[in-house]
Amino acid sequence: MRADRLIGILLELDRREKVTAPELARKFEVCVRTIYRDIDALSGDFSIVAEASPEGGYSFMENYNLPNLPFSKKEVAALTLMGSVAGQKLGLIEGDVFRTAFLNLLSSLPETYQAESRCMSERILIDIEPWKTPPQTPQIANKIKQALQNDLVLEFQYQKGKGKAEKQIVEPYGLCFRSGFHYLVGYSQKRRDYRLFRTDRFSRLKVTEDKFNRDPKFNLERYWYKDLPKQYRDKGSEVKIVFDSSVANEIKKTKWGGGVIKTLKDGRLELTFRTFDFSRLVSFVLSFGPKAQLIEPKKLKGEIKKSLEETLIRYK
Repeated sequence: MRADRLIGILLELDRREKVTAPELARKFEVCVRTIYRDIDALSGDFSIVAEASPEGGYSFMENYNLPNLPFSKKEVAALTLMGSVAGQKLGLIEGDVFRTAFLNLLSSLPETYQAESRCMSERILIDIEPWKTPPQTPQIANKIKQALQNDLVLEFQYQKGKGKAEKQIVEPYGLCFRSGFHYLVGYSQKRRDYRLFRTDRFSRLKVTEDKFNRDPKFNLERYWYKDLPKQYRDKGSEVKIVFDSSVANEIKKTKWGGGVIKTLKDGRLELTFRTFDFSRLVSFVLSFGPKAQLIEPKKLKGEIKKSLEETLIRYK
Protein backbone atom coordinates (compact mmCIF):
# COMPACT_ATOMS: atom_id res chain seq x y z
CA MET A 1 0.00 0.00 0.00
CA ARG A 2 1.25 3.49 -0.83
CA ALA A 3 0.96 4.87 2.72
CA ASP A 4 3.24 2.09 4.03
CA ARG A 5 5.73 2.76 1.24
CA LEU A 6 5.84 6.52 1.87
CA ILE A 7 6.58 5.94 5.56
CA GLY A 8 9.25 3.42 4.58
CA ILE A 9 10.92 5.93 2.24
CA LEU A 10 11.03 8.56 4.98
CA LEU A 11 12.60 6.09 7.39
CA GLU A 12 15.21 5.08 4.79
CA LEU A 13 16.11 8.74 4.24
CA ASP A 14 16.33 9.29 7.99
CA ARG A 15 18.82 6.48 8.64
CA ARG A 16 20.99 6.82 5.51
CA GLU A 17 23.03 9.77 4.26
CA LYS A 18 21.87 9.23 0.69
CA VAL A 19 19.69 6.74 -1.18
CA THR A 20 18.99 6.41 -4.91
CA ALA A 21 15.66 5.88 -6.64
CA PRO A 22 16.71 2.44 -8.01
CA GLU A 23 17.66 1.35 -4.46
CA LEU A 24 14.28 2.42 -3.13
CA ALA A 25 12.52 0.76 -6.08
CA ARG A 26 14.22 -2.56 -5.34
CA LYS A 27 13.49 -2.34 -1.64
CA PHE A 28 9.77 -1.60 -2.06
CA GLU A 29 9.34 -3.75 -5.19
CA VAL A 30 8.01 -0.98 -7.42
CA CYS A 31 9.29 0.75 -10.56
CA VAL A 32 11.61 3.78 -10.45
CA ARG A 33 8.85 5.99 -11.87
CA THR A 34 6.71 5.18 -8.81
CA ILE A 35 9.56 6.26 -6.51
CA TYR A 36 9.87 9.55 -8.41
CA ARG A 37 6.16 10.22 -7.84
CA ASP A 38 6.47 9.27 -4.16
CA ILE A 39 9.42 11.63 -3.64
CA ASP A 40 7.49 14.46 -5.33
CA ALA A 41 4.55 13.84 -2.99
CA LEU A 42 6.78 13.80 0.11
CA SER A 43 8.82 16.87 -0.88
CA GLY A 44 5.89 19.17 -0.19
CA ASP A 45 5.94 18.33 3.54
CA PHE A 46 9.52 17.16 4.18
CA SER A 47 12.91 18.75 3.47
CA ILE A 48 14.17 16.31 0.81
CA VAL A 49 17.14 17.22 -1.38
CA ALA A 50 17.72 15.62 -4.81
CA GLU A 51 21.32 15.50 -6.10
CA ALA A 52 21.36 15.21 -9.91
CA SER A 53 24.89 13.81 -10.36
CA PRO A 54 25.96 10.28 -11.44
CA GLU A 55 26.56 9.48 -7.75
CA GLY A 56 23.50 11.43 -6.68
CA GLY A 57 20.37 10.43 -4.91
CA TYR A 58 17.99 11.67 -2.27
CA SER A 59 18.65 12.86 1.26
CA PHE A 60 17.25 15.12 3.94
CA MET A 61 18.61 18.64 4.21
CA GLU A 62 21.57 18.99 6.56
CA ASN A 63 20.62 18.89 10.25
CA TYR A 64 17.05 17.80 9.40
CA ASN A 65 15.65 14.81 11.29
CA LEU A 66 12.25 13.23 11.41
CA PRO A 67 10.35 14.00 14.61
CA ASN A 68 10.23 11.14 17.13
CA LEU A 69 7.07 9.11 16.91
CA PRO A 70 4.94 9.51 20.07
CA PHE A 71 4.78 5.88 21.25
CA SER A 72 5.08 4.74 24.83
CA LYS A 73 6.75 1.45 25.81
CA LYS A 74 3.34 -0.10 26.49
CA GLU A 75 2.09 0.94 23.05
CA VAL A 76 5.14 -0.58 21.34
CA ALA A 77 4.59 -3.79 23.33
CA ALA A 78 0.96 -3.88 22.19
CA LEU A 79 2.00 -3.50 18.54
CA THR A 80 4.56 -6.29 18.97
CA LEU A 81 1.94 -8.75 20.22
CA MET A 82 -0.74 -7.59 17.77
CA GLY A 83 1.47 -8.47 14.81
CA SER A 84 1.77 -12.05 15.99
CA VAL A 85 -2.00 -12.51 15.99
CA ALA A 86 -3.26 -10.39 13.09
CA GLY A 87 -0.41 -11.18 10.73
CA GLN A 88 0.53 -14.79 11.26
CA LYS A 89 -2.59 -16.43 12.71
CA LEU A 90 -5.54 -14.60 11.22
CA GLY A 91 -4.06 -14.19 7.76
CA LEU A 92 -5.30 -10.61 7.56
CA ILE A 93 -1.90 -9.15 6.66
CA GLU A 94 -0.11 -10.37 3.55
CA GLY A 95 3.30 -12.01 3.89
CA ASP A 96 5.86 -9.98 5.82
CA VAL A 97 4.13 -6.63 5.35
CA PHE A 98 3.48 -6.12 9.07
CA ARG A 99 6.94 -7.34 10.08
CA THR A 100 8.64 -4.99 7.59
CA ALA A 101 6.49 -2.02 8.62
CA PHE A 102 7.03 -2.74 12.31
CA LEU A 103 10.82 -3.03 11.92
CA ASN A 104 10.79 0.31 10.11
CA LEU A 105 8.81 1.79 12.98
CA LEU A 106 11.18 0.36 15.59
CA SER A 107 14.22 1.77 13.82
CA SER A 108 12.89 5.29 14.49
CA LEU A 109 12.41 4.67 18.23
CA PRO A 110 14.94 4.75 21.09
CA GLU A 111 17.20 1.69 21.45
CA THR A 112 15.64 0.76 24.80
CA TYR A 113 12.25 0.39 23.08
CA GLN A 114 13.80 -1.73 20.33
CA ALA A 115 15.50 -4.05 22.83
CA GLU A 116 12.32 -4.48 24.87
CA SER A 117 10.28 -5.29 21.77
CA ARG A 118 12.82 -7.87 20.56
CA CYS A 119 12.84 -9.47 23.99
CA MET A 120 9.05 -9.70 24.06
CA SER A 121 8.76 -11.17 20.55
CA GLU A 122 11.39 -13.82 21.41
CA ARG A 123 9.76 -14.85 24.70
CA ILE A 124 6.00 -14.52 24.12
CA LEU A 125 4.20 -16.54 21.45
CA ILE A 126 0.45 -16.21 20.91
CA ASP A 127 -1.28 -19.13 19.19
CA ILE A 128 -5.05 -18.69 19.13
CA GLU A 129 -5.78 -22.01 17.44
CA PRO A 130 -7.21 -24.95 19.42
CA TRP A 131 -5.04 -28.09 19.57
CA LYS A 132 -7.31 -30.14 17.31
CA THR A 133 -7.64 -27.56 14.53
CA PRO A 134 -4.70 -26.78 12.21
CA PRO A 135 -4.26 -23.07 11.39
CA GLN A 136 -6.14 -22.17 8.21
CA THR A 137 -6.39 -18.95 6.28
CA PRO A 138 -9.31 -18.74 3.84
CA GLN A 139 -8.22 -18.63 0.20
CA ILE A 140 -10.77 -15.88 -0.39
CA ALA A 141 -9.45 -13.49 2.27
CA ASN A 142 -7.71 -11.24 -0.28
CA LYS A 143 -10.88 -10.85 -2.36
CA ILE A 144 -12.88 -9.96 0.74
CA LYS A 145 -10.27 -7.39 1.80
CA GLN A 146 -10.36 -5.86 -1.69
CA ALA A 147 -14.13 -5.48 -1.46
CA LEU A 148 -13.92 -4.05 2.08
CA GLN A 149 -11.30 -1.48 1.14
CA ASN A 150 -13.17 -0.27 -1.96
CA ASP A 151 -16.82 -0.68 -0.85
CA LEU A 152 -17.54 -3.18 -3.62
CA VAL A 153 -20.48 -5.60 -3.60
CA LEU A 154 -19.72 -9.34 -3.28
CA GLU A 155 -21.53 -12.20 -4.99
CA PHE A 156 -21.13 -15.83 -3.89
CA GLN A 157 -22.86 -19.15 -3.38
CA TYR A 158 -23.47 -19.86 0.30
CA GLN A 159 -23.90 -23.37 1.69
CA LYS A 160 -25.93 -23.23 4.89
CA GLY A 161 -26.03 -26.56 6.74
CA LYS A 162 -27.07 -29.47 4.51
CA GLY A 163 -29.43 -27.38 2.41
CA LYS A 164 -28.99 -26.21 -1.15
CA ALA A 165 -26.42 -23.49 -1.78
CA GLU A 166 -28.01 -20.07 -2.31
CA LYS A 167 -26.73 -17.10 -4.26
CA GLN A 168 -25.96 -14.15 -2.01
CA ILE A 169 -25.38 -10.52 -2.98
CA VAL A 170 -23.77 -8.81 -0.02
CA GLU A 171 -22.42 -5.36 0.83
CA PRO A 172 -19.35 -6.21 2.97
CA TYR A 173 -18.90 -4.32 6.24
CA GLY A 174 -16.29 -6.36 8.10
CA LEU A 175 -14.24 -9.55 8.41
CA CYS A 176 -14.08 -11.17 11.87
CA PHE A 177 -12.35 -14.20 13.35
CA ARG A 178 -13.63 -16.39 16.17
CA SER A 179 -13.17 -20.00 17.32
CA GLY A 180 -11.14 -21.00 14.28
CA PHE A 181 -13.50 -19.51 11.67
CA HIS A 182 -13.52 -16.33 9.59
CA TYR A 183 -16.86 -14.54 9.27
CA LEU A 184 -17.98 -11.91 6.80
CA VAL A 185 -20.31 -9.29 8.25
CA GLY A 186 -22.38 -7.72 5.52
CA TYR A 187 -25.70 -6.28 4.43
CA SER A 188 -27.65 -8.98 2.57
CA GLN A 189 -29.59 -7.52 -0.34
CA LYS A 190 -31.75 -10.65 -0.25
CA ARG A 191 -32.64 -10.42 3.46
CA ARG A 192 -32.45 -6.62 3.61
CA ASP A 193 -30.55 -6.80 6.87
CA TYR A 194 -27.06 -7.34 8.26
CA ARG A 195 -26.04 -10.99 8.29
CA LEU A 196 -23.11 -13.17 9.32
CA PHE A 197 -21.52 -15.51 6.72
CA ARG A 198 -18.91 -18.17 7.51
CA THR A 199 -16.26 -17.95 4.80
CA ASP A 200 -15.53 -21.69 4.64
CA ARG A 201 -19.07 -22.09 3.25
CA PHE A 202 -18.41 -19.77 0.28
CA SER A 203 -18.05 -20.88 -3.33
CA ARG A 204 -17.74 -18.98 -6.61
CA LEU A 205 -16.90 -15.73 -4.83
CA LYS A 206 -16.83 -12.69 -7.09
CA VAL A 207 -15.88 -9.10 -6.35
CA THR A 208 -18.23 -7.04 -8.51
CA GLU A 209 -17.62 -3.55 -9.88
CA ASP A 210 -20.75 -2.28 -8.11
CA LYS A 211 -19.97 0.21 -5.36
CA PHE A 212 -22.30 0.69 -2.42
CA ASN A 213 -22.78 3.55 0.01
CA ARG A 214 -21.57 2.39 3.41
CA ASP A 215 -23.92 3.22 6.26
CA PRO A 216 -21.98 5.75 8.40
CA LYS A 217 -23.94 4.65 11.48
CA PHE A 218 -22.75 1.04 11.26
CA ASN A 219 -20.08 0.12 13.83
CA LEU A 220 -18.45 -3.30 13.44
CA GLU A 221 -17.37 -3.61 17.07
CA ARG A 222 -20.85 -2.71 18.36
CA TYR A 223 -22.47 -5.17 15.94
CA TRP A 224 -20.14 -8.03 16.89
CA TYR A 225 -20.22 -7.60 20.67
CA LYS A 226 -23.72 -6.19 21.26
CA ASP A 227 -26.12 -6.54 18.33
CA LEU A 228 -25.14 -10.07 17.30
CA PRO A 229 -25.46 -11.64 20.78
CA LYS A 230 -28.95 -10.07 21.02
CA GLN A 231 -29.92 -11.71 17.73
CA TYR A 232 -28.79 -15.11 18.99
CA ARG A 233 -30.73 -14.67 22.22
CA ASP A 234 -33.93 -13.78 20.37
CA LYS A 235 -33.65 -16.10 17.35
CA GLY A 236 -32.56 -19.62 16.55
CA SER A 237 -33.58 -22.79 18.38
CA GLU A 238 -33.22 -23.32 22.10
CA VAL A 239 -30.65 -25.96 23.01
CA LYS A 240 -30.46 -27.81 26.30
CA ILE A 241 -27.64 -30.26 27.09
CA VAL A 242 -26.92 -32.08 30.34
CA PHE A 243 -23.27 -32.91 31.09
CA ASP A 244 -21.75 -35.43 33.48
CA SER A 245 -20.11 -33.91 36.57
CA SER A 246 -16.72 -35.28 35.41
CA VAL A 247 -16.60 -32.66 32.63
CA ALA A 248 -18.07 -29.83 34.71
CA ASN A 249 -14.87 -27.77 34.82
CA GLU A 250 -14.43 -28.00 31.05
CA ILE A 251 -18.01 -26.86 30.39
CA LYS A 252 -17.74 -23.93 32.80
CA LYS A 253 -14.72 -22.65 30.88
CA THR A 254 -16.52 -22.87 27.52
CA LYS A 255 -18.74 -19.96 26.48
CA TRP A 256 -20.96 -21.74 23.99
CA GLY A 257 -23.19 -19.11 22.38
CA GLY A 258 -23.38 -17.11 25.61
CA GLY A 259 -25.18 -20.03 27.27
CA VAL A 260 -26.57 -20.24 30.79
CA ILE A 261 -25.13 -22.95 33.03
CA LYS A 262 -27.14 -24.49 35.86
CA THR A 263 -25.81 -27.00 38.40
CA LEU A 264 -28.32 -29.82 39.02
CA LYS A 265 -28.86 -31.53 42.38
CA ASP A 266 -26.91 -34.64 41.33
CA GLY A 267 -23.85 -32.56 40.35
CA ARG A 268 -24.45 -32.62 36.59
CA LEU A 269 -24.52 -29.41 34.57
CA GLU A 270 -27.36 -28.17 32.40
CA LEU A 271 -26.29 -25.83 29.57
CA THR A 272 -28.94 -23.77 27.76
CA PHE A 273 -28.39 -21.48 24.74
CA ARG A 274 -29.76 -20.70 21.28
CA THR A 275 -28.19 -21.54 17.93
CA PHE A 276 -28.75 -21.82 14.17
CA ASP A 277 -25.79 -24.13 13.58
CA PHE A 278 -27.19 -27.65 14.06
CA SER A 279 -24.35 -29.49 12.30
CA ARG A 280 -21.80 -27.98 14.66
CA LEU A 281 -24.11 -28.63 17.61
CA VAL A 282 -24.30 -32.37 16.80
CA SER A 283 -20.50 -32.59 16.55
CA PHE A 284 -20.16 -30.73 19.85
CA VAL A 285 -22.49 -33.12 21.71
CA LEU A 286 -20.89 -36.25 20.21
CA SER A 287 -17.41 -35.04 21.16
CA PHE A 288 -18.30 -35.72 24.82
CA GLY A 289 -19.44 -39.29 24.17
CA PRO A 290 -21.63 -40.70 26.99
CA LYS A 291 -20.86 -37.69 29.18
CA ALA A 292 -23.33 -35.43 27.31
CA GLN A 293 -27.06 -35.84 26.69
CA LEU A 294 -28.99 -33.61 24.31
CA ILE A 295 -32.39 -32.72 25.78
CA GLU A 296 -33.53 -30.03 23.30
CA PRO A 297 -34.18 -29.74 20.40
CA LYS A 298 -35.70 -33.21 20.25
CA LYS A 299 -35.56 -33.31 16.43
CA LEU A 300 -31.75 -33.61 16.57
CA LYS A 301 -31.81 -36.72 18.76
CA GLY A 302 -32.48 -38.88 15.70
CA GLU A 303 -29.47 -37.40 13.91
CA ILE A 304 -27.22 -38.09 16.90
CA LYS A 305 -28.53 -41.65 17.16
CA LYS A 306 -27.96 -42.24 13.43
CA SER A 307 -24.38 -40.93 13.69
CA LEU A 308 -23.65 -43.26 16.63
CA GLU A 309 -25.14 -46.28 14.79
CA GLU A 310 -22.99 -45.57 11.72
CA THR A 311 -19.95 -45.31 13.95
CA LEU A 312 -20.71 -48.69 15.59
CA ILE A 313 -20.98 -50.34 12.16
CA ARG A 314 -17.48 -49.19 11.33
CA TYR A 315 -16.09 -50.94 14.41
CA LYS A 316 -17.89 -54.28 14.00
